[in-house]
Amino acid sequence: MTEHAAVIFVFFFLAEYASIVLICILNAILFIGGYLLDYTIIFNSLNYLFYFFNNIFMFTEVQEKMFHYFSFETSPLLEGLVSGLIIGIKSCIMVFIFIWVRASFPRIRFDQLMSFS
Repeated sequence: MTEHAAVIFVFFFLAEYASIVLICILNAILFIGGYLLDYTIIFNSLNYLFYFFNNIFMFTEVQEKMFHYFSFETSPLLEGLVSGLIIGIKSCIMVFIFIWVRASFPRIRFDQLMSFS
């Protein structure tokens, strides 16, 4: 670990954390399923809640048409947003674990590492 100051330190720091984020995103894509999540259960329960409230409050025909236009199951905008959030959450969990493990263990000098192994 060489000591650096000012801009050089910032570049090393940014490169180190950028590589951590990149590796965690790749791990999330390759090993944890990427953007896939079975969220049909959530969407079906939201649809049931809507129809339940529709029977109670008797929404107008315009409101019901707007709901079907922005349906949870067929909206590509909502599906893309949910997929992006899923891969972002998975990557953030991986970054958290990576930094937590990295901070938990002490730094070992190279000579100590060679004698350890």
